[in-house]
Amino acid sequence: MQHSRRTEGFTLVELAAVLAVTAIIGALGVSAYRTYAVRAEIASGIAGTESVRDRVSAAFKATGVPPMNRQTLGLDAGHNEVWGEYVDDVEIVRGRVDVRFGRSADDAIAGRILSLTPFETADQRVVWLCGNKLPGLGLEPLGFAGGAPQPVQILTLIDVRFLPPSCR
Repeated sequence: MQHSRRTEGFTLVELAAVLAVTAIIGALGVSAYRTYAVRAEIASGIAGTESVRDRVSAAFKATGVPPMNRQTLGLDAGHNEVWGEYVDDVEIVRGRVDVRFGRSADDAIAGRILSLTPFETADQRVVWLCGNKLPGLGLEPLGFAGGAPQPVQILTLIDVRFLPPSCR
């Protein structure tokens, strides 16, 4: 008479396999959440500059020339504007809006700059391009039609995976 051997529980190999799969899924989840959180910080910084972009557009429409700097736009060096929780400073360079993320931002973007560059259409409508987004057909740098000094688009050093789709 043979006794059947009954086993209960998991073998060490099965347990190791389950732990490895769980660790991989956990690592992917943490990475995805971090990417989402950094994108949200960037989106917050972009939204915080909406009033500045509106002022740049209005100044261009009024004069045909992009504002050269903050002072031209009426934002002096002592201007204490709140740009958002993650943004330290906003600069204007020939109409381009440069957003510098501060220490409260994630390490992936802290100290880095994201540029919002204005372009104009043939009917002088202002279109803003963010980060590494390249202009399409019919878009020229702001001031192009009138021969004014134009903003130069600067690509960002922020990792592309953290950029919102509108900035890639």
